[in-house]
Amino acid sequence: MFKKTRFKNLLGAILIGSLAAISVPAIASNEAMLDLLKILVKKGSITAEEYELLENATKADGEKVDGNINEMKAEVAEKTKGLPKISTKGKLQISDKDGNKIRIGGRLQADTTFATGDATLGSEGGTPVTEFRRARMYLSGVFQHDWKFKFQYDFADDQGGGTANTNGIKDAYIAYKGFKPIEITLGHHKMPLSMEELTSSKYITFIERSQLVNGIVADTGGGRQYGLSAKGYFNDMFTAAAGMYAGSANEDHADNAVGFTGRLTFSPIHEKTKMVHVGLGFNHHRDNDGGLNIDGEPEIHPGSDILETETGGWEEANTFVAEAAGIYGPAAIQFEYASAELENGPVGVTDADADAWYIYGSYYLTGESRNYNWKSGSYKQTKVKNQLGQGGFGAWELALRYTSGEYDNTDGLATDSSEADIITAGLNWYPINNVRFSGNYVKVLDTSLDADTELAADLDAGATADDASYFILRGQWYF
Repeated sequence: MFKKTRFKNLLGAILIGSLAAISVPAIASNEAMLDLLKILVKKGSITAEEYELLENATKADGEKVDGNINEMKAEVAEKTKGLPKISTKGKLQISDKDGNKIRIGGRLQADTTFATGDATLGSEGGTPVTEFRRARMYLSGVFQHDWKFKFQYDFADDQGGGTANTNGIKDAYIAYKGFKPIEITLGHHKMPLSMEELTSSKYITFIERSQLVNGIVADTGGGRQYGLSAKGYFNDMFTAAAGMYAGSANEDHADNAVGFTGRLTFSPIHEKTKMVHVGLGFNHHRDNDGGLNIDGEPEIHPGSDILETETGGWEEANTFVAEAAGIYGPAAIQFEYASAELENGPVGVTDADADAWYIYGSYYLTGESRNYNWKSGSYKQTKVKNQLGQGGFGAWELALRYTSGEYDNTDGLATDSSEADIITAGLNWYPINNVRFSGNYVKVLDTSLDADTELAADLDAGATADDASYFILRGQWYF
């Protein structure tokens, strides 16, 4: 009896001593220790009083450890709160407590274009043509909360011909947003004109922008230019932007005069899966060298001009753009109309007009919605609901676009007008947020084509422009 009692006392002492000396990592198993004590008291190895004592000691140690951990967390947070924070979630960004941020990003778009039927691919001749459409890196940031900057460079040269893709500086600007709700930007940046143009090429629905943008807007001084601009946001639905500009960083524009651009947008509804947007823009551009002329490919990059105002060489252009868009769940629709007037041409050449419009619809088969930003009046990155490798198959999107354009000049040139209707069907797959694969089929439907146009020269003998069709594939990665 004595030996049994002494053994139990000895066992209890050993357990108490062990609990007193236990390390912090071992305390994490307090629940297992309590289960062991219950077994021992049931078997009579320790008394109920000893069990209660040990139970209280175990719980007290657990509370002490929790307290120590919380103190350590608070101490670490205090000592590291002034250190920069690094984010790698879809981006590489460093930020600090003073409102300073530095971000490094880039994009790579690799395209292959096939000409089908009787068409070829312009100066490239045969088919297919493979190119890096864009290969960009950028550095952007915020300092002291209110100052922003961005420098972006494109390393992709104009490998495929067609729409200008000269390597060089894309963005180089500084902006101040301290005069809320007004933001002022100085440097080389996008002019506030056209919803499709202002949406990054990373987020546009189709591989190439419409003829309206790549033809009329681009050739009348739109896109990125040197300038000073201001934009403001009002009543959670209105935006206004205006600027003065004087040429692109990648063109010889020493004799360019200053142009003016403005844009107004209205978005009474901009919820996560619902949106209504309308906008109106104007651009006045002057080229003192008389180099203005509008032409454009059939919504592919390495292609031949299908619409053109010939080589009149006008000095001034006035361009109007109207825009409308909507989102309802996985469905989206977008429409734009542009009208440009070219003035002050060479002797014997009168003014020229160019009009174009497009409408397109898109639908996410996997339930996502397009991501609209009402302050910029454009689209941002779509968030994939179920990414590949995380239990899903990514996002799948179908799209269809119809474009119609007509360029007129009344006299002094070989061609009085050129017209074209183009349809583009697209399929996009977003396996994860930062990767996209796209396929587009482009068909020229109806055109009046003069023998002087590039596309006419590129068709096989006996073929008409209606025989021109193209298939484009793209792989895209960005961060």
